[in-house]
Amino acid sequence: EVVVPVGLPDEGAFDWLDAFLAAHPKYNELSDRMVVDWAEKSGMRRQGGGTTNKASRDKPEFSFGLKEVDDFSIRRVLQAFAPLQSRHFVVMELKENLIKESRARSLSKFGDGFKKVAHVVVGEPSPAFKKKTQEQTLKAKQAASDVAFRAKKAEEKRKKMIEKKQKEAEKARKKAEKVKAKALKQAQEALKKKIEEKKKAAEKKEGDEEAKEEEKEEKKEEPEEDEEEEEEEE
Repeated sequence: EVVVPVGLPDEGAFDWLDAFLAAHPKYNELSDRMVVDWAEKSGMRRQGGGTTNKASRDKPEFSFGLKEVDDFSIRRVLQAFAPLQSRHFVVMELKENLIKESRARSLSKFGDGFKKVAHVVVGEPSPAFKKKTQEQTLKAKQAASDVAFRAKKAEEKRKKMIEKKQKEAEKARKKAEKVKAKALKQAQEALKKKIEEKKKAAEKKEGDEEAKEEEKEEKKEEPEEDEEEEEEEE
């Protein structure tokens, strides 16, 4: 079976589609948002910058940076192969489904083996649908709030970790400075001691040399005294 929803923009057509797919899991959605969802689940990421239409469910901007995806080649391949598969499909194209000629052209791709059904989703929704939509809206808001809360907690944790690392780094820096200052002081004291030892050694050497000189002088003077004594005896 191939189902064609007929609805107005911003009037809950995609909400109806989500409810329909939840109630009929064997049906396969054919739409631009389905292609984007497939691409993102495959690991692709849409690129930022420029004017984007990422939030649109009918015509989301592809902008994955891959030519085969961004030029709608993937979508055309899916549209070409879908009618060859023995499956149930929902063709979700708001503008094309609203126009009779476009709708007929889209359905003509599916052969006689498919039952073709149009669902008009215009007008006042049922109380059950309203309730379901409100629950989904509240659930989405709660999920967004939870994400924001977790992000806030993660940011607080990240800041605490940064502060902790900064304190540890500051503590390590001060410790390194103390070790460096202590080593410098020890080196200065060792140098001072070495200089003093050299100075004392030099003074001692100088004193020894002076003593030797005095001893030499004394030895030179001793013979003269002996000669004077001999002269006196004569």
